[in-house]
Amino acid sequence: MSNGYNDHDPAQVYLAPLKSYQQLMQAREGYEGTLLNAYVELIEKYRQKCAECDREQRNATVWEKEHRLAERELQRAERELQTIKSSAESSQFAYVIIDGDGAVFREELISQGEQGGITAAHELHSEIENYLKDTYSLSQLDLYVQVILSIEGLSKALFNSGTLKNTDERNILSKFARGFNSASPFFSFVDVKYGKERADNRVRKVFETMERMPQCRAIILGGCHDNGYATFLESFRRSRKVSLLETTPAAADFRHLPFQRVSFHSIFRSESLMSRPMAPPPGFGILSHQQNQPSLSSSAPSKSSPTTSYAIPASVKPPSPAGAQKESNGQPGSWASVGRAGNTPQVIDISSQKKSAKSEPWYLQLNKDDERIDVPLPKLDNNAKESFDQKTRGNGANFCNKFYLQGNCKAMDATGHCPYIHNDRLSPAELLILKYRARGLPCAAGSQCRDIRCTSGHHCPNPNSCYFDDKCRFVDTHGLDITPTIKIFEDGTREIVP
Repeated sequence: MSNGYNDHDPAQVYLAPLKSYQQLMQAREGYEGTLLNAYVELIEKYRQKCAECDREQRNATVWEKEHRLAERELQRAERELQTIKSSAESSQFAYVIIDGDGAVFREELISQGEQGGITAAHELHSEIENYLKDTYSLSQLDLYVQVILSIEGLSKALFNSGTLKNTDERNILSKFARGFNSASPFFSFVDVKYGKERADNRVRKVFETMERMPQCRAIILGGCHDNGYATFLESFRRSRKVSLLETTPAAADFRHLPFQRVSFHSIFRSESLMSRPMAPPPGFGILSHQQNQPSLSSSAPSKSSPTTSYAIPASVKPPSPAGAQKESNGQPGSWASVGRAGNTPQVIDISSQKKSAKSEPWYLQLNKDDERIDVPLPKLDNNAKESFDQKTRGNGANFCNKFYLQGNCKAMDATGHCPYIHNDRLSPAELLILKYRARGLPCAAGSQCRDIRCTSGHHCPNPNSCYFDDKCRFVDTHGLDITPTIKIFEDGTREIVP
């Protein structure tokens, strides 16, 4: 017989709660581990954010300092800009640049010497002020006037044309210039000595400089006598501050320019200087031009030389030049027939009777976008190319493009020297080769060039399929439309290209 203690263990009552407790402790340990890991991660994130905050705080301090510096710089720049604006507004001026070789003061003023120069300066100042006020509503401007010319060259032209009398002093123009300069500190005569190109180049450079200056509110160019300035002014078409001083009637190319024009006829001559006819030798009387008179042609003068006839008295026996024309069928036509004319004066026409062949007029072509298109050249002759190269090698230099293609070399005219060949004949086929080679040199003005006699190239010969691609000298013109739409001739006439 068993008792109750052996059949029932009292510890069994606590086993279930103990297991539950153990399970709870294990769960607690898991929760504590998870919580600990989360805490560690949070602390790490906190530290990172603190570091970021420190960096941002330092950056904010730096940027705040930079901002203060930038504000001070901006304020200083604004003050400087305001100072510059005030200075520009207070120092605005108008500039008058005159090519004095073509825009000539009136002879009544020049003949007064220094006093005439002073009078001309004061009158010019007054006229320009009135023009600027009426046209641009500008007043209270400093006025600069610069006359660029060759004093000695213009002096000779004035005396040779009879504009100034022989009784006037030979240095009267220098005195006039001295008076002009003394009338105002902003008025000046600039003597470039000899060489028309020197005056032209200086006028262009001064004009370009002044036109770019914002302080220059108006600029007046006195050069309407020279077509070369019309080409130069093409690039300034949109400028609203350019005006033209017209003295003699404007050259043809100026008709298409949009600029305002002004004339001061009381100050400048309105007629060009013309050379006086050459007086005949003593004992010869000048006769008027006559037709159907016996004549003898001498060497050909320039195309502009007038035909002048001289009466030869019987007492004067001219020499018999070699190769003179013989009298035929009783018709007078030689020095011999003149010698037999007795006391009746005969008339000899000493001008050239040779008629120059009518040449093709010069013109340029433009496309629909007003870009210059080169006139096509004929096909080359290979035989001529060989002879051309032989002449070049034989002379040891290249042929002068200006001389052979344009008819004159400014370097030779101005200095008497040119590094290129002038003294060798070229056949028409050889001239064509020279044209091709000149066409291979890019024009500085490119497709905007309006110099009709320019022989340089203005675009790629094959702008839509160039073999040389980006190595082409005319790469900037690739893609250009080379279909001409209009021709412009030297006299200003225009012809639509069908």
